[in-house]
Amino acid sequence: MLPEFTHTSCLILTLVIFTCMTMAKLRRPILYNLHSDRTVCRTIPGLSKDQMELCYKEPDTTMAAMKGLQYAVSECQHQFKEQRWNCSSLVTKEKYPYTSPLFRKGFRETSFAQAISSAGISIAVARECSLGALLNCGCDSRKYQNQMRETLNWKWSGCSHNIHYSTRFAKLFLDRREKAKDIHANVNHHNNRIGRMVVKNNMQIKCKCHGMSGSCEFKTCWRIVPDMRIIGNILKEKYRNAHLFTMSNRGFKKIREKYDNRLSSQRKRRRSKEKKSTHRQNLIYYQTSPSYCEADISADVAGTSGRFCNRTSNGPDNCSSLCCGRGYNLLRRIRTELCKCKFEWCCEVKCDTCTIDEWISVCK
Repeated sequence: MLPEFTHTSCLILTLVIFTCMTMAKLRRPILYNLHSDRTVCRTIPGLSKDQMELCYKEPDTTMAAMKGLQYAVSECQHQFKEQRWNCSSLVTKEKYPYTSPLFRKGFRETSFAQAISSAGISIAVARECSLGALLNCGCDSRKYQNQMRETLNWKWSGCSHNIHYSTRFAKLFLDRREKAKDIHANVNHHNNRIGRMVVKNNMQIKCKCHGMSGSCEFKTCWRIVPDMRIIGNILKEKYRNAHLFTMSNRGFKKIREKYDNRLSSQRKRRRSKEKKSTHRQNLIYYQTSPSYCEADISADVAGTSGRFCNRTSNGPDNCSSLCCGRGYNLLRRIRTELCKCKFEWCCEVKCDTCTIDEWISVCK
């Protein structure tokens, strides 16, 4: 019996050691070659001096932020794909949208671009933190009892996305671009904050069940950042309700409608308070947007000539609106695509190749 016991013990000990080594490997922070990463910082065009210094200090986090900017561009293209302005301004050769002249403007579209960029960085950095891919952050260990109180059936556990670190970095990285205290800088800072705020306010709870045979006798839960589509939808609504501002000697002053003289001063004060609160939650801009019909290099506007339009649509992609009254050309297009796909046991999906002959409308 003794040899058998010893052999079993050795197997168990080996398994324990292997498990510990695997866990240690998973939890071990990734070691970066700081010299090569700092070299990468110099390849990002358009960084300000302060942003470059931040990149040198945290090159890995800056690279995660670059990934977040690509999330933002992709979501922007989805949200505005049928509009005259379709985010083409943000698609740059360097994959750094801030090189676009659009960010030097104060348009309503600029406000959306600023907010979605700030949100994208917050999301990407938080995800990278939870993966153990960054040197300066890890999981968020807080227990959010105000959201869900722990019970006998569940507890806060797992690796919550570190939204506090990621939003702090997003603020540092983007707000450092603007040092002046003019209307442009103040509007940018406000819209950057809106992007971070929307991500923070829409954190989601994810849970895992534990128990015999797939039962859910006990749950462990953690917080994750929302999907970019959720953020994009919220910011698109804020874009529609964005406020136009001018600068007065007292700071920001919303361009307001004329008040009825018969309103009492009490009602005026109450409305003013409500408006102030609303301004804090909405995007703001200070320049009237162009029509985006014609190309304008100074504002990085591509125009709508050559865009596909929809003759039967009642939305913004209809030919009358998208082509700005210039009319459109009908072009015949023949393309192929996979069709009539079937699942065959086991385990393959087989499709036919179909040829589609269609007429498309292209703005003049």
